[in-house]
Amino acid sequence: MTDSFESIFKDKNKILVVMAHPDDNEIVCGGIVARLIDEGKKVRVVVMTNGGKGMRDRTDVNEEQFAKIRLIEQKKAGVELGLSEDDMFNLNIADGELEDSLENIGKIVYHIREFKPDIIITHNPEEKINTFSEDTKWVNHRDHRYTATLVLDAAYPYSRDTAFFPEQLKNGLSPHCVGQFLMSDFYTHPDAKYFEVGKYLDKRRKALEKHTNGLDQEEIDSFMEEIQKENGHFETLRYLNTD
Repeated sequence: MTDSFESIFKDKNKILVVMAHPDDNEIVCGGIVARLIDEGKKVRVVVMTNGGKGMRDRTDVNEEQFAKIRLIEQKKAGVELGLSEDDMFNLNIADGELEDSLENIGKIVYHIREFKPDIIITHNPEEKINTFSEDTKWVNHRDHRYTATLVLDAAYPYSRDTAFFPEQLKNGLSPHCVGQFLMSDFYTHPDAKYFEVGKYLDKRRKALEKHTNGLDQEEIDSFMEEIQKENGHFETLRYLNTD
């Protein structure tokens, strides 16, 4: 494995991360985000849902209460990676109820037009079953699939063409094109890229540990072990360039 950080990000100044749930940023690309910020890049994280249904079998809180807890944890985790609170957003859509709708495309278009990113990091829009290895597979969460689909649609053509969401333009925004993407859960894809994050392991773990209600210690340990390779610690994302 070779580090693709420089080749992918050397000409990028603004990186938009769009994830489905409050802990996905730290799970998918926490080390990358910490490294980007450390190297002076501007990062904005937009989370689509509030994670309120992720309480599993707990009975001490309801969905509304749990959602508020998850939003607090999202901010605490982001701060550990170096994000400011002004760079973190949550659209507060109900967990598990994210729809592939024009309304939701518009919410992402707003951030693309306002922030004007050079590249977007998001989920896997293609596979219903994610494959990490021959023995490790899991269902690609519906919220993840829809988030990624919404991102791709928002990037093209909706954020580019002035006839889409013209009210945003009347309020001072301007069209913007994004043609480069990094997507999670494509471990075996030929376009997978590897990003060395060994210097940022402590930040990554501390950020994951801020999700005390969303993740247990076994899960955190698993996410940390997942990026450990023979020649370093790498987060893996598929690179797509449509420019």
